Amino acid sequence: MSQSIMIILSYLVITASGNVSPYGKLLSDLSPTQKPLSNFSYPILSSTKHGRHLLLVSLLEELHQPYWVPRSDGNLMLFLPLSLAPEDQPPPPSAGQKLMEVMRGDGTIVVRDEVIAMLNDKEDFLLLLDEKFTRFREDHVEVVKRLVNMLISQVSFDSMFSMLVMLKEFLSIELFMDCIYSLIQRRKDVGFIIPSAVSVQPEDYFPSDLLEGVLRRGKRQAVPWATGNMLPVNYRYKTLPDDEPESRMWYFREDPMVNANHFHWHQVLSNDEVMKSDPMHSSNIDRRGEMFYFMHHQLLCRANLERLSVGLDVSKPYGPEEWGQPLHPGYDSKLGVGSVKKYASRPGGAVMHASDARKLSKFEELLQNDINRGWLVVKGSYIKLEYVDGVDRGISTLGDVVESYIISKYGDLHNTGHTIISNLHKGRGDGVMATPNVAIRDPIFSRWHKYIDDIFLGYKNWFGHYTDQDLDFPGVTLSSMSVMTDKDHHANYLHTYMNHSAFVQLSSLDLTKAGSSSVGIHYTRLDHFPFTYNFMVESSTPTRGIMRIFLLPASIPSAEEVEITQLAVELDRFHVHLNAGVNTITRRSGDSSFLAKKRRSLYELQKMLIQGTISEDEFNWGGCGWPEEMLIPRGTEEGMEFDLFVVISPLVEEDSAHSADWASLNTGTWSWCGVRTDMGGMPDSRPMGYPLDRSPPNGDWRTLLVGEYGVRRRNMASLPVVILHKQ
Repeated sequence: MSQSIMIILSYLVITASGNVSPYGKLLSDLSPTQKPLSNFSYPILSSTKHGRHLLLVSLLEELHQPYWVPRSDGNLMLFLPLSLAPEDQPPPPSAGQKLMEVMRGDGTIVVRDEVIAMLNDKEDFLLLLDEKFTRFREDHVEVVKRLVNMLISQVSFDSMFSMLVMLKEFLSIELFMDCIYSLIQRRKDVGFIIPSAVSVQPEDYFPSDLLEGVLRRGKRQAVPWATGNMLPVNYRYKTLPDDEPESRMWYFREDPMVNANHFHWHQVLSNDEVMKSDPMHSSNIDRRGEMFYFMHHQLLCRANLERLSVGLDVSKPYGPEEWGQPLHPGYDSKLGVGSVKKYASRPGGAVMHASDARKLSKFEELLQNDINRGWLVVKGSYIKLEYVDGVDRGISTLGDVVESYIISKYGDLHNTGHTIISNLHKGRGDGVMATPNVAIRDPIFSRWHKYIDDIFLGYKNWFGHYTDQDLDFPGVTLSSMSVMTDKDHHANYLHTYMNHSAFVQLSSLDLTKAGSSSVGIHYTRLDHFPFTYNFMVESSTPTRGIMRIFLLPASIPSAEEVEITQLAVELDRFHVHLNAGVNTITRRSGDSSFLAKKRRSLYELQKMLIQGTISEDEFNWGGCGWPEEMLIPRGTEEGMEFDLFVVISPLVEEDSAHSADWASLNTGTWSWCGVRTDMGGMPDSRPMGYPLDRSPPNGDWRTLLVGEYGVRRRNMASLPVVILHKQ
């Protein structure tokens, strides 16, 4: 990508309205944690947690430029000491940040040649500057681990930061970025929030013709822009031809925020175990392996409901029976700039190499054999797969080995599948399946995860159906419920529409020599009118529980690949405190514990860190979550019938929900992104997706509404709803 285009895309601001928490406060009104930054000298910045975070995230800006170019609205200009600087580093201006020497524990200085030698030892020339880095390749991730460990081991933040800045010229952009993200997760002396991926790498989310057009129009209209005008660009990101049925899913697969969410999730729940003793590190996300299973399970469920909405069959597996067959359709993401494609295209009819198919089959065979025995072998220990007192004690370990969070004899089934599929074109470069930034764009993504999810489902069903003891909540009756949209007062009708004015603002630093200017991108995305749940719950005694809200299609297809658990989208999960008698519960759709409460662009995050307007909660955990606009599926113009299935379950005895800080949890996205162990861990000990994590009797979710003796289960209820769509 040319330098000029990267500068054009340096800053990206996504406008969003304030979110209201279940406790009535705007999240943006929560108390800030710092005073505004007014002194940008390096010693001042590196002495505060927010200043250190600003330094780290600002390295994500101007990724194609030397480290000394201005960043963060010109507030940062980084310059290495002479012991580390390359020959072409310009003289530091008085306003620049002069970084510190890299020091050893004995007080001696580490010089540039020594850092290069350390890099060569850790990187071992595995990833050259022109090679694409991906988190789905174990050897690539191992390089990041070694580099980050080297950086973490430095005697101070100052030494670490100077070494990181120096290494920038020797690492590919993707590898450098991943090191920054990993350092943010690993260090306790910075925050945890990372910016929206769209704002850091817009070339992964907007196609080449759009970016080239922005540059061309910017040059033609430079003079009026300099006065502060904005150039509007209309964009619709449909890559497959209209005669290809899969093209109907364009608004879901190729939505920038859906793909950015997937990337953000994988970064937050990284697979680095080295600092597992550190409770702030993401390897201590509670039940991380189960989070991997559940999030991708929900992605499959969401994709299936969208497929039904546009008249497609649900996702079929891409498994052993399909690996030797021609794969259709092909896919070209059209991402990149000009004639240079960032991701290789896959032609229609591509076939997996037999050796690759044998490798994946071997991984699955090893896994299935031990699942059937009721044990997994991890690091020399036997982990029993069991369900005890409402808790699935095996699912997180299973998720750990399938995703390869933990190195095991079972190989690397999920990630190896991604990399093999990304190379089905059998040519140079990798396809989009090679990286979580863009993998969802490819129609094969849902098929691959249907295959993976079937493995998890087989394990779940190994325990049999849930019993009355698992499902009942004695003394609690869900007596009535309804939903009301903000659009009208017609109960139990939800409304979606194509928002043709979804807006992204790109602010440029050098479109003109006269000053900064802006590019406004209007694009089309699915959206809905917010709505409110209303519940009436009766309880014989004061008690507490977890309410779970699922959405399922009223008409279930009958094809062989249809599995009801893979059609059950969980819309919300939250804690309820019931008084004796009748309780009225009202819940806004936007309060869902699955939804991203904020999506901060890099520009926004830098501004908030400088102005001191970021809250403690957001600073330590922000941005991760499913896009709010995509909470419910599209539906149809005629009105598509669905059912809400609502369950109130008692707290499990060992639930941290008994002592959890629900005010803090409900400003986050615990159901989608998990909870760190230092924050108390997951407040709900039941299996994620319960009770639809296992196939219900006869494959019919409605059987759960009735107990073993034919009596209606009072703590569960269903409600027919209709989703109406407007183009």
